[in-house]
Amino acid sequence: MLIGEVSKEYGIRVETLRYYDRIGLLTVERRKSNRHYTERDIKKLQNIMAMKEMMFTLEDIKKLLEIDERIDRGLENRTINKDDINTLLEGVKLKHLEILEKEKQLKKVKNHLEKIIGKIESLQRGK
Repeated sequence: MLIGEVSKEYGIRVETLRYYDRIGLLTVERRKSNRHYTERDIKKLQNIMAMKEMMFTLEDIKKLLEIDERIDRGLENRTINKDDINTLLEGVKLKHLEILEKEKQLKKVKNHLEKIIGKIESLQRGK
């Protein structure tokens, strides 16, 4: 697929795809001046998109994908680096804890907003 096709298919701006290429997050084959996305590139892009939804930073995504690729190669060669597995697990656990903390914060904000809405609605009713 060409960059424009990927952009339309996945709802990602062309500039974003170029940026991912520039920073080495998703480097793709170039033929002449066109970027060509393989099935493997698309799978990696889908992983990036999923990790962004999980609120990982691009820097974290890049690190985790590099580790994941090393683990995949290790599975093929039967030489998995235990440090890579531990690093990957710790990164995911850390993000999980961050999300739990943000969830607590959002619940507090939600409760506060509900109280404000209740007060405003009671004023509207003339109470």
